[in-house]
Amino acid sequence: MKTLTCILFIVVAVCGALAGEEVEIDGRLHVRNPAVPPEGVVTVELEELWRFGDDDGEVLLGLPTGLGLDAAGRIYVLDAQLNQVHVLDADGTLLATRFREGDGPGEIRNPSDLIVWPDGTLGIVQEFPGTVVRLAADGTPLPTLHPGGPTAEGGWGGLMTGAPRGPDGLVVCGQMTRQDEHGQPERRRYLAAFGGDGALDGVMFEETVPPRDRTRRPREDEMLRPYMTAWDTGPDGSLVTAYRWDEYELLMYGADGKLARVIEREHEPWRRTDADRAFMLHLFGLPADAEPPIELAETEPAVSIMLAGVTITADGEIWVLPSRGSRDLPAGVLARFDVFDARGHFRRQVDVRCEGDPRNDRLVPLPGGRMIRQRRFVDAFVTSLGPGALPADETGGDQAPAVICYRVRTPGS
Repeated sequence: MKTLTCILFIVVAVCGALAGEEVEIDGRLHVRNPAVPPEGVVTVELEELWRFGDDDGEVLLGLPTGLGLDAAGRIYVLDAQLNQVHVLDADGTLLATRFREGDGPGEIRNPSDLIVWPDGTLGIVQEFPGTVVRLAADGTPLPTLHPGGPTAEGGWGGLMTGAPRGPDGLVVCGQMTRQDEHGQPERRRYLAAFGGDGALDGVMFEETVPPRDRTRRPREDEMLRPYMTAWDTGPDGSLVTAYRWDEYELLMYGADGKLARVIEREHEPWRRTDADRAFMLHLFGLPADAEPPIELAETEPAVSIMLAGVTITADGEIWVLPSRGSRDLPAGVLARFDVFDARGHFRRQVDVRCEGDPRNDRLVPLPGGRMIRQRRFVDAFVTSLGPGALPADETGGDQAPAVICYRVRTPGS
């Protein structure tokens, strides 16, 4: 999940003026950004270097959902179907395969996310009963963490996503279901920081979800919240997460775990088209004219949830993929990122020219002017959440999920 410097992407002079207005509201600092960044739109092109797990490759990939990077530049790919993590050198050479399916030391089942620490220590987030299974860089099993305590002891229930925090700490997104004072089930969702021993360092964000009205279908914007996937940790221990569905609003927490500022950007929500609704039905394995099992929102979330739309780089820049950044793009552009500085000021947008499916393929910047494309990431991610099979390629082809590495260059270079 970690990314590094964006300096190779900048082809315009850095503007000294701050784009956003800083105001204090109810004791909190808000950075109010305009719709248009002062440095404009930068266009980059991707030139393929290598690919891993393609149809004609030597390694079979099932559902490659997790991606990580250590301080030495090694790339880690979590296969949520085969319960493995592949360790790749910077040139794509397979160095090792870690973990396997099972319940013993260093064994996993149904992983939901991958955590890679700077020294190459690995952690697999397992949703239930809410554990992080760890291996040292050499593959030696380490004690499994139970963030908040084992569930049997009244712990924190299930975990969804995770990221490293410092040399051995971590942040996880999870939820706990308990009975309220009226005996009704009540879900508490949170982002919380833990030390290397699994001890709680602090709760950064939490939200209580009221009991669902079972007289109607569940609502998409109640089931899938932006902070469940669209968040990241920075190298200094900070955290940035998307918060609201319709509003472009990011919460920034400092290394002390306290809310430091709220980042806002003028934004018009993207109203779903017939093609957007058809893609959602495709994820459920249903035809375009079928009734979805949930009540779909009229708009896409401001920040992409399915494509994990928040990334913090090594120099503290915040790369955000809004849902509009995957739609109505210039020809040949796969994604348009919004780039904020470490203080939350909107600096520029980056158009990435590359083949692929904008709704389905995830782009992740890497150090040294490179990017990874996780082909069919959304298909793989959604399939990993349930017992269903990977849906047919929505583009009409038969491409399998793959991890493809590119060199980033400016047009004409």
